[in-house]
Amino acid sequence: MVWWRKTTSRSNVLLTIGFSATAGTGARAVGIRPDEELLPSARAADAETGVIGCVLAGKHHFGGDDDDVLPVCTPSGWLVLVGMGPEAGQDGRRLRRIGGNLFAELAESGIEHLDVVLDLSPAEAAELAYGMRLRAWRPPARYKSKVDPDEAWSFVSASIVTSDPAAASAHFARLAPCADGVALARDLVVAPANELTPSHFIERLELLREQGVTCDVFDPLEHDLGLLQAVGQGSIHRPRLAVLRWSGRRRRTSPIALVGKGVTFDSGGLGIKPSEDMEEMKGDMAGAAAVVGALYALAARRAPVEVIGVLALTENMPSGSSCRPGDVVSSHAGLSVEIVDTDAEGRLILADALSFTASRYRPRQIIDLATLTGAVEVALGRHRAGLFCTDDVLAERLMAIGEAEDEPLWRLPLTEAYDEDLKSPVADLRNCGPDDDGPDALHAARFLQHFVPRAIPWAHLDIAGLSEAEEDGPLAAEGPTGFGVRLLDHLVADLFARIE
Repeated sequence: MVWWRKTTSRSNVLLTIGFSATAGTGARAVGIRPDEELLPSARAADAETGVIGCVLAGKHHFGGDDDDVLPVCTPSGWLVLVGMGPEAGQDGRRLRRIGGNLFAELAESGIEHLDVVLDLSPAEAAELAYGMRLRAWRPPARYKSKVDPDEAWSFVSASIVTSDPAAASAHFARLAPCADGVALARDLVVAPANELTPSHFIERLELLREQGVTCDVFDPLEHDLGLLQAVGQGSIHRPRLAVLRWSGRRRRTSPIALVGKGVTFDSGGLGIKPSEDMEEMKGDMAGAAAVVGALYALAARRAPVEVIGVLALTENMPSGSSCRPGDVVSSHAGLSVEIVDTDAEGRLILADALSFTASRYRPRQIIDLATLTGAVEVALGRHRAGLFCTDDVLAERLMAIGEAEDEPLWRLPLTEAYDEDLKSPVADLRNCGPDDDGPDALHAARFLQHFVPRAIPWAHLDIAGLSEAEEDGPLAAEGPTGFGVRLLDHLVADLFARIE
């Protein structure tokens, strides 16, 4: 038996996972494909209990699809039927979803330990465990004075049966740090804004320092980050630019840069948002959280990569010192910007972060993430993030990895056709177009492109609508998803593997 436990006492993942060659005598999960095709473990369980055939003959709406889970109480204990879907196409993505659905169904079932006997290879067992681990996150209990008994999880451990437990554990060792990174990103997004100010966000990076990640913090006033300073000047909490670096190679090379929008609370500034749902604006730092989670994952598994994470951290608050509509501010790149909408602040802080990153670190590629526009959610719904990219090869890799990691993207146009809408009579650029009903996601992306040198491949991911789920899903419950961590972890590893 090889057991995996949570890696840090600060984690909110409340599940212990093990790998074993044999099952015990307690609760057991067995696999069934569509058309009542029983896997060998299910046939053995049916021969022992005689219940599976009766259950399938009943009207239980269990069809063997990969989102079907049905716990059955038998005289000898719990038997959990798990839909595996058709044999064709049983890849890591599907197995993670099966694992996540299995955990979600059993979390409050009363079952404490489960032997998962799904006739999986070691690699498949690890992917299933990964899905369970991703789904087994919940908000920190410390935000409540006591836990509601109706919300308590009983399911705390699982043993996944496979032919080579050691090989499964070795495969899972590559995946578990990424699950921890996702949990860390979710922890940050769910944190209340009175606790997670820009300075407190930086304090939370200590967990990465423990993994060997370095952290440098820059004051916008001292480094010509005029746009970042303008956005943050209305808050009592000063804006900061934090740069994380993981050097996992024997000698330093040009890094890949990941840049995240970190608005720890977005009131809209003087252009204040409607009060309805404003509490959700504590999550306007999900791009920065994803960057933090990805850096943690890469460092925790000692990935042989060179990567920096740049976090533009600020609040956007109204006060007597806030920037005003019509203000003209000089950016780090030297371009002047007319701020016509103080609630279009994300592109302002990202513009300075991108320019600073390009000039100071000369990265081989830049990928930024931001909950940037409601327009991208209107265009794509809550199913895909918007991708804007200056390099076709990078775009294709991002699209393919997004599908593999269940963090899908959709490429949108990035052209000079939108420059006319960004013209200002008093500055080099205005921060958004003149029409409230215009293509704001496209305007924002084109605005940002002015701050990235042409020679550096750059991708912008607008993750508005994906950073938090409105309902439970296979890999995340309602609430923060940690979107982007798995995508970035996979992308960085893939890019450096191609360099070797």
